[in-house]
Amino acid sequence: MSSPDSTKKRRVATGNNSGGGVDNNGLDDDGITMSTILAKLNDMQNEMNGMRSRLSRMDELEKKYHRQEDKCTALETKCNTLEKKCTHLDARCESLQRSVQILGQESTWEYSAPPVPLSHWRGLPENHIDQMQKLLTDIYEYTSDLRGDEQLGNICLGRPYSDILLQHDDILLPHWRELANALQLYNMDRRSLRIANLQLTSSVMNLLASALKGKAINGLTLDNNEFEDIHIVIESINKMGELESFELINNQIIDTKEASDLVGAIINHSSIGDVRLENCLGDGISSSYEVLCPLFASDTRWDQLDLEGNNIQTEGDTAIPDYIASNPPLKSLFLAGNKLNDDDAILIAQSLKQNNNLIQLRLDGNNFTSIGRDALSKAIYDPTSLNSMSDCNHTCQLELDGHMRNDGAEKPQIKRSTKIYQLLFERNKEGSNVQHLNAEFEDEEEDSLKLVPKVLERVHLNYDSMIQNAEDDDSDSEEEINSSPSYPLSIIYEVLRGWKMPELYEKRS
Repeated sequence: MSSPDSTKKRRVATGNNSGGGVDNNGLDDDGITMSTILAKLNDMQNEMNGMRSRLSRMDELEKKYHRQEDKCTALETKCNTLEKKCTHLDARCESLQRSVQILGQESTWEYSAPPVPLSHWRGLPENHIDQMQKLLTDIYEYTSDLRGDEQLGNICLGRPYSDILLQHDDILLPHWRELANALQLYNMDRRSLRIANLQLTSSVMNLLASALKGKAINGLTLDNNEFEDIHIVIESINKMGELESFELINNQIIDTKEASDLVGAIINHSSIGDVRLENCLGDGISSSYEVLCPLFASDTRWDQLDLEGNNIQTEGDTAIPDYIASNPPLKSLFLAGNKLNDDDAILIAQSLKQNNNLIQLRLDGNNFTSIGRDALSKAIYDPTSLNSMSDCNHTCQLELDGHMRNDGAEKPQIKRSTKIYQLLFERNKEGSNVQHLNAEFEDEEEDSLKLVPKVLERVHLNYDSMIQNAEDDDSDSEEEINSSPSYPLSIIYEVLRGWKMPELYEKRS
């Protein structure tokens, strides 16, 4: 029998591997050698290197895929552009063919539509008869001038701003046909056509649409008319050439699909930059906002968007302020007479501070309370601090509640200087400039001392800008100059007397 001492000696000799150690042969308790572990680590390293290599190849393939995708997108864009050009060329060819047909049927031209006797209008009000006769006279004169290749300006048929809608009569069709043929043969380049207060049946619209197909007219305005089929208008837009402006005013559309088709035609016409859809979407439209929203998401080519009186209600969506904040080339945005609320006003106010291209924004007649109106006003003139005033929008003229804000001189830097000086002047009247300056620059510590001479300099410069602003503004400029503070000396004296002067003196000592 072994003694306890001999057992202890054997345990010491064997190294007591019960705790997972490694014996002298490099074996652990499980019989795994160090070389096996190193081999496994080496295999894992090789596998990781292989995975890195595969990931690198995948990255290269992904980059190659994105390059191919970009090329496909560019080719698709090019194809779409060429397709539009082909469509316009086809329309132009059809237009030329119709012109050849008209000329082939005429050896000499004379106005052949028979005159309409006054007795035909018997029973109509006298002013209605007068305007119908004026319409016939206009059609005859425009037709004669077009046939005579006169250098015409814009063409206007009907009486804009009239309270009389002239009803269609088939006796007018020969006259419309004469005008359509004359339009067909005339180069309408850079001319605009306006039709107002007329009932436009499909027969009349088809005549005009065929005559204008492929024509590069500058603008088409349809004002307070009555359409038998709005789709003829939509087709006309699609088939016109370099149309730059489209206006539909006081023409109620009550079908959601028709309204969406109209907006789609406007968006798809690549040359339209000015869009006016005023008081057009009636109560029958399920959501005027959803119909018009694609105009804010299509692209950035718009120069003017007039969407007044269309029951626009965003329900919390942010497409309009997002579009403004993206700072597109848009110059004028008219949203008066809709159903925008305070939340919309706050978001639009925030977006205005990120926009320096918009020149006109009209928001009269929406559902704003004092909260929304104050937010919009502060986007233009925020007297909270000099920094907040500097960060305001100094470009856009805001029309709200019948008042213009941010009007006057066109140069934004002059408007900015004018506002800053006005803020300093208002504070000076109550002697609070020093108090505000200390609060606004309290975190600047010694660096704020360097701002003292700059602030004093800006008082003079902002005053000069304010005077220039008053002189540039034609309305009541002399009265504005006389009512402005005569000299900025009182502001300078207040600042010198109380703001940072001890610190400046100590610094210099």
